[in-house]
Amino acid sequence: MAEFETKGNLFHVGYALPARKIKAFMVPSFIDIARERGIDFIPIDVSKPLTDQAPFDCILHKVYGNEWNLNLQNFSVSNPNATIIDPLSAIQRLHNRISMLEPVSQLNIPQLKIPNQILVRDAESLKNVETTSGLNFPVIAKSLLADGTTKAHDMSLVFNHDGLMKEIKLEPPMVLQQFVNHGGTIFKVYVADDYVKCVKRSSLPDLSKDTIDKIASDSGGAISFSRISGAVIADGRSDNNSGEELKMPATEFLVEVAKGLRKALGLHLFNFDMIRDGEGDGYLESEKMTKNEIE
Repeated sequence: MAEFETKGNLFHVGYALPARKIKAFMVPSFIDIARERGIDFIPIDVSKPLTDQAPFDCILHKVYGNEWNLNLQNFSVSNPNATIIDPLSAIQRLHNRISMLEPVSQLNIPQLKIPNQILVRDAESLKNVETTSGLNFPVIAKSLLADGTTKAHDMSLVFNHDGLMKEIKLEPPMVLQQFVNHGGTIFKVYVADDYVKCVKRSSLPDLSKDTIDKIASDSGGAISFSRISGAVIADGRSDNNSGEELKMPATEFLVEVAKGLRKALGLHLFNFDMIRDGEGDGYLESEKMTKNEIE
């Protein structure tokens, strides 16, 4: 099929997004403003071949599944000059919570580190106390896959080895990540090429040893939740009683991290989570989401 040509002076952007994202962002006022600036947003019917739909100069997508992947690949072959935000090859590594954080260690930014974590491949490994010898409880248990499904958001805060054996939502393969006191705040950083925006989100509260012991006893060793920003631990209060609000990371630091990750990941549009290490001066990158994870 011949390559699509842009009609008139408009730049055609096809979008394939979940219904809730469309409802929240693709509102008439936004569509009108974009069109005034030469950008025509066009909804994509994911059940039909992209090559049979309107000509696209760019495709913005957040759809999962083999059928969509094949549809997008066929379109890319027929339209090599069209921009895909973002390429499937770049997105794949973000579906794995181990590989998604690998580029962080390659950035050589002293202030930025990865929390200690281990991969648990099977249920038998959970029975072995030695499996968690490199971590100190409590730990956060997450699914290895981060593919945008509801299950991928299920997590547990585990306080002891008995908690790993407790009936929780997660099953191996899973990632066990060291819990670090961080002032009950996550810094969510949004990146769109050179544009970088950081916002604060509530997170798990700081936990003292007495609080950890009490919750571990009351909960049986583990508490399950979906999304860290929505978790409620005990009465929801933080043990961080300093009264000091965590400051935003320096803009220069955020730009440096975003630029390095953008290059390493090959992405145009993505976000990542950072927390401030409560026991040190640096930041820990605890999670990185896939492309166009707009909130």
